[in-house]
Amino acid sequence: MSNNANIQQTERKINEAVVNNEKKFNQTYDKASATAQEELTKVKAEYADLKARSGPKIQKAENALTSPAAIGFYQGLVVGVFVVLGYAKYKGGLTL
Repeated sequence: MSNNANIQQTERKINEAVVNNEKKFNQTYDKASATAQEELTKVKAEYADLKARSGPKIQKAENALTSPAAIGFYQGLVVGVFVVLGYAKYKGGLTL
């Protein structure tokens, strides 16, 4: 009987330890989840603020890069590159 009582007592201690560990795990998990949620909220707010502040600047840059003058510059650059490469091929290769 003494042996059986020791086994039951050990089982009880193990079960209590499992329950305690589950509680600690759940508390830690909840705390980590709450912290992660707070950080995510902060990052979303920062992103929204950055997007709102940079919107006009991005629009201005898009307008400048797609203006007729910029497109003319791109076309001239491409034509110039082809002229240089064509001349280099005609002369026997590009030498630096």
